[in-house]
Amino acid sequence: MQLWKAGLLILFSSGLMAQGKMVLTLEEAIPIALENNPEIKIAEKELTKAQAAVWEAYSTVMPSLNGSVSFQHAWSIQETTIPNFIKFMLGPMAQMIPELADMPDYVKLSFGLENTFVYGVNLTQPLYLGGAGVAGIRMSMAGKKAALYNLEMSRQNLIHQTSQAFFSCILAQELVRVQEQAMEQAQANLDIVEKKYNAGSASGFDRMRAQVEVANLKPEVINANNNLKMALTLLKNVLGMEVNTAIDVKGSLNYQKDEFGRTELAELQKIARINRPEVLALGEHKYITSKNINIARSQFLPKLFFSTDYSKMAMRNDYKFAERDFSEGFTSAFALQIPLFSGFRNAKGYQKAKLDYRIMVDSEKQLNDGIDAQVEVAYNVFQEADQKYKSAVESVDLAEEALRLATLMYEEGASTQLDVLNSQLALTRARLNYINTVFQYQMARYELRKSTGTLEGIL
Repeated sequence: MQLWKAGLLILFSSGLMAQGKMVLTLEEAIPIALENNPEIKIAEKELTKAQAAVWEAYSTVMPSLNGSVSFQHAWSIQETTIPNFIKFMLGPMAQMIPELADMPDYVKLSFGLENTFVYGVNLTQPLYLGGAGVAGIRMSMAGKKAALYNLEMSRQNLIHQTSQAFFSCILAQELVRVQEQAMEQAQANLDIVEKKYNAGSASGFDRMRAQVEVANLKPEVINANNNLKMALTLLKNVLGMEVNTAIDVKGSLNYQKDEFGRTELAELQKIARINRPEVLALGEHKYITSKNINIARSQFLPKLFFSTDYSKMAMRNDYKFAERDFSEGFTSAFALQIPLFSGFRNAKGYQKAKLDYRIMVDSEKQLNDGIDAQVEVAYNVFQEADQKYKSAVESVDLAEEALRLATLMYEEGASTQLDVLNSQLALTRARLNYINTVFQYQMARYELRKSTGTLEGIL
């Protein structure tokens, strides 16, 4: 999808434009990130290169046809001296042919004429390459698959980054809302204290303490708004947007029960080994190194080629070539190449290929062990986030009720201003904890999916 298409999708399908800002949902942000991210573009180009390499590999077993045209001018023609065989053969007739005595005993013979013109075509077909041709084709096809898996890995990483940046913006929005609610509650409490102070039922100290609470919350609101701006800037960076682009996000932090996180750990690790693009790509690279052993082994084996050549040649001392001057040549040949000694190059190449395969086997084990550990960590983090959410919900409900009762009792003179302020602080902390817990839960869901290679299942 072109960038302008993604932009039209955002503007017209959602219709979310507010005060000159582009308002994005997560579903709209991800295509923009995939369109603009340089890492994705590099991975796509690597895939195109791998596709070209497949055709290049096929060319090693296909016939090659070449045409040639050459013109040669001899500035000096080589000569050789040979006995005059005519004089020798006619020697018995010397009495009858007196001119034979004047003939030289040796004559000079020239090789060719000044100008030589040759044109033709040559066909070469490999018949047997010791298995290198087939192995090369299979290696290139495995390389194409590996490039495809690398592209998918880059896509999943970018989707995860975009999701994290997007929900960080949502988190920042929620934190602004909580701080503004705290400010409103503090202001409402100040209004109550002012009324009680004017009526003579509240002390000046209570009034001052309520004013201090309002003043203390103003920097928190400012800080929360600044954090929101920074989160939006980071999101624009992930999306590849210009810094001066005005954007906003639309979404919410809601708890979504995820049965995937309740799957057994061993089953999740099995899913990861099947689906993770890194594992699949490494498997293809392992296959490539195994075929590279076949190619190295082929250097010890004979190779058979068939070739045929058709050409025409003409020679003149001037440049007036005509069709009648050309002579035709048509030849075919089988060529068998038998490697005898290469200065130990082939032996060391074969040894290196086997070592590369063993290294890849070790790398595969290391990667699988690392993925098992990643899945286990993500699984434990998800379980922890799920438990924290349940606790956070109860805390908010209790804190809201405690503030309601403290405010009511203070209005009736049954509690102190300190009780109200403590209740307000407890509620603010509970709300902040709740929002952070939901954010952590959402990120834990995404991280668990990413660690098992199934991230797109929840977007």
